Amino acid sequence: MRAAEAIPPALHFEERPLLAMRMVEPGPGAKGGRHVLLERWRRWAGDAHWLLLSHHKGHVVQQMGQVLLMEFTDARHCLRAAFALHQLADSMNVGTDDSLRLRLRAAAHLACRQREPKCADPHRHLTVELSAQAGPDEVLLTAPLRDRLANGLDADLEDCGPWAGPTGHMRLFRAHPRHERRCGGWTASHGDLRPGLAIMPFRADAPSTLPGTIGELIADGVIARLSRSIGLRVIARQSTSALRDGSGLADIERHLGATYVMSGRYRVRDRRLIVLAELTDARNHARLWRGEFQQALGDLLQEQSELLHGLARTVADNVRNVQVSPPLTRPLPSLDSSQLMLACMSMGHSHSGTAFERGRQALTELIARHPGCALPRVWLGLWHALNVVQGRSGHVISDVQQAHEQTQRALNTDPGNAMALAVEGYIQCQLLGNPQKASRYLTSAIEANPSEPMAWLLRSLYSTMWDSGAWAVTEASFACSLSPLDPLQYFFDMLMGNALLADHQPKQAIAHGRRSLKALKNHVPTLRLLLTAQAELEDISESKDSLAKILIETPDLTVSSYLSMGSEESPMRQRVASAMRRTGLPEN
Repeated sequence: MRAAEAIPPALHFEERPLLAMRMVEPGPGAKGGRHVLLERWRRWAGDAHWLLLSHHKGHVVQQMGQVLLMEFTDARHCLRAAFALHQLADSMNVGTDDSLRLRLRAAAHLACRQREPKCADPHRHLTVELSAQAGPDEVLLTAPLRDRLANGLDADLEDCGPWAGPTGHMRLFRAHPRHERRCGGWTASHGDLRPGLAIMPFRADAPSTLPGTIGELIADGVIARLSRSIGLRVIARQSTSALRDGSGLADIERHLGATYVMSGRYRVRDRRLIVLAELTDARNHARLWRGEFQQALGDLLQEQSELLHGLARTVADNVRNVQVSPPLTRPLPSLDSSQLMLACMSMGHSHSGTAFERGRQALTELIARHPGCALPRVWLGLWHALNVVQGRSGHVISDVQQAHEQTQRALNTDPGNAMALAVEGYIQCQLLGNPQKASRYLTSAIEANPSEPMAWLLRSLYSTMWDSGAWAVTEASFACSLSPLDPLQYFFDMLMGNALLADHQPKQAIAHGRRSLKALKNHVPTLRLLLTAQAELEDISESKDSLAKILIETPDLTVSSYLSMGSEESPMRQRVASAMRRTGLPEN
C-alpha cells in the first residue's frame, strides 16, 4: 500500500464553515409585531448579503423562512461575520420598542465533506437545528469549528458542555466578542528580556497539487534549528499558526511579544521548492533582510536540509547575539506522513471526543509506518497522559502504562528529545508519584531545548508539587511567554493557577482557574484548584460548590483515593487533601 493510501479518509475531506442565523420570534405581547419584524428581517437579509458577506469571504447558501444559511472559506471569517451580522441587526433597532427589536440566534459548524455538494446536507441540517438552541444575540459553535479558532484572540470562548444533537452528543461553545485584551500574554514582567522571534507559516503563491503543509514544515524546521539559541526567545509554531491569516505585524507583536518576525512565500516549479523569505522588526516595521532560496523539493524532508539550514543561518546572522545549534528534529521521510503528523497534533488538542480518539488512531498508524521515529511516540504518550488527566479514560492503569512505555521508546530512539523528556517528567510527577525522577527528566528537557514551552510548564508543575511556589510561578510565566496562544491554553491557565496557589496567592489562583474552566468546563484538576484556594480563603460555601461539581464527575472520590493518585509526601497534595477535609469530603 502506498503511504498516501494509508492516511485516514477524513484527512482528505474539504472543510467549509457553515453559519445559520434565525430571527427570534416576537413575544405574545407584541401587537402586530411579527409583521414589523418580518419587514426588518428582509432588510437585514438583503444588507447582510451585499454589505457584509462580501467582506468575510462567504456567501448565502439558502434562505428558509426566517433562517439564513451561509458558507465561508475559513472559521475566522465565519465567526467575524456572525458578530458583524449581530451588530447589523442592532443598528436597525435604534429608536425601536424592546418588544419589536430584531434579535437573532446564531450557530456555526465545520462541515467536512468530499467534493459533491450533497455530502454537506447533514451538516447544513445540523447547523440550522443548532441555531434554534442559541439564545437571543448568542453565537454557538461546535467543537470542530472551535478547534480552528484561538481563544482570547478570535473571541472569548466558553465551554457549554455536551448537547444531544441529531447525530449524537457533541460539545458546544459560546463565542463572546473580545472587548479587552486578554490577560496572561507576554510582558517584560515575566523576567525574560531576550528578543522574541516569531516564524510564521509560509504561504503558497498559488494553489498546488501538493499538500498545504509545506509552509508549516518550513516554519517548523527553522524553529527547530533556532530553538536552542540562548539569545532568542523562539515562539512556538502553535501560536504563530493562530495568527497566520490576515494578521499584521502589530497583532503579532501584541499577542506574541515578538520583536522580530520571519515570514515568506513559496512555490514549486519542476520539483524544486522556491522560497522567498524576509525578516522584519515588528516594532517599527523595518525590513531587515529579504532573500530567495531554491532547493530540490525532497531537501525539505532531509535531516541536513540545506534550505532550512540556510533560512535559520540567515536569521541568526541578522539578529545579533544569536547562536544557532545543530538541528534537533528528524523530519519525517515522506510528505504524506508529515501531513498526517501535523493532523495528529491538531486532533490531539481537540475538544471533540471523536477527533481526540481519531488522533490516537492516526498516531498508531504513523508509528506503524515509521517505527524508528521518536516524535509520534511522544505525542501518543502525551495522548494517553491527557486521557487520564482530562478524565476521559476508562482504563487508567493501562493508559498510565502506555504513556510511560511510549515516552521510553521515544527516548530509546532519541535520548535528547526535549518533548519526550518533558512528557516523561510529567508522567513521573503526576501519574507515578516519583519526584526525583521527574526532576531529572524535566531538567534534561530544558537543557535539551530552552525554548520548549511544555518543558517549562511541566517543570512548573513539579515545583508546585515538590519545590518552591515562587519558582513555579516564574517557570509557568516563562512557558506562557513561549506559547501565549497555545491550543492547550486551558492547561497553561490551570498550571499557572496551581503555581500561584503554591506561592500562597489564592485569589490570583482562582482567577486563572476560572479562566481555565471557561475553556474546558468541569475539568476535575481545575475544580480541585478552585476548591483548595477557596477553602484557604475561608470561603467554605464556594469550596463546597466546587466539591459538588467534582463529585458529579468523580462520584467515588474520597480524601484517601485522592492521595493514592500520587505521592502523599507532596506538600501541595497535603494542602489539597486538607482543603477537601474542611469542605466535608469523607476520608474513606
